[in-house]
Amino acid sequence: MFIERVIFLENGDTMPRPALTEDEIETFRKTIMTAAARIVGRDGLGQLSMRGLADSLGLTAGALYRYYPSKQDLLLAFFADSLAELRRRFDQIHRSAEDPLAAIRSMMIAYARFGFEDRDRFRMIFLENDQGITAPVTEDEQAMRPYRQLTEQVTRANAMGLIVSANTERTTQIIWGGVHGLVTLSSTFDNLDFGNADQLVGEMIDLLISGLRPQGATQ
Repeated sequence: MFIERVIFLENGDTMPRPALTEDEIETFRKTIMTAAARIVGRDGLGQLSMRGLADSLGLTAGALYRYYPSKQDLLLAFFADSLAELRRRFDQIHRSAEDPLAAIRSMMIAYARFGFEDRDRFRMIFLENDQGITAPVTEDEQAMRPYRQLTEQVTRANAMGLIVSANTERTTQIIWGGVHGLVTLSSTFDNLDFGNADQLVGEMIDLLISGLRPQGATQ
């Protein structure tokens, strides 16, 4: 992509600066994404506009469109970039997993930390996507890989007799949904004291797994 920069001289004339490098363009793309997530986190997705975003960055709308031709393009790029980071964390756990229950626990802690460390990002991806915007991302197998990896670990645990599940897909959804709900509550209700969020998530995971163990199994 070619992004032209212009220097305004004291006499009113202009002279071009060298074009931005690919690294500079990518860095500024991330700056744009962060600014967009901040607006969504504060005001909701409906209040995000390309003009308002450009103003917050000190850009003209035309300059912003050079990076992202539309709001849809911006959102899809944000979702893809964020989910790639979540996928990286799950990949690391999945590759080194020997005990599927330990892998399930590690994956869900990684997911919770992903939400806690950047609440604007979490809200933009998971709490403000009820308008069909994320459909192209969720149809991408790479984007859905963390969910598939969790499902695989649940299936392994079931096959090894570590848990009892008649439907491992459903069990995966229950585990992920339980942790997701806890992260959502602690991220959106500031007036509720959840104490140590990491500890609370760990207790939630342990409770969910405990309920899935075979009757009489030791912890």
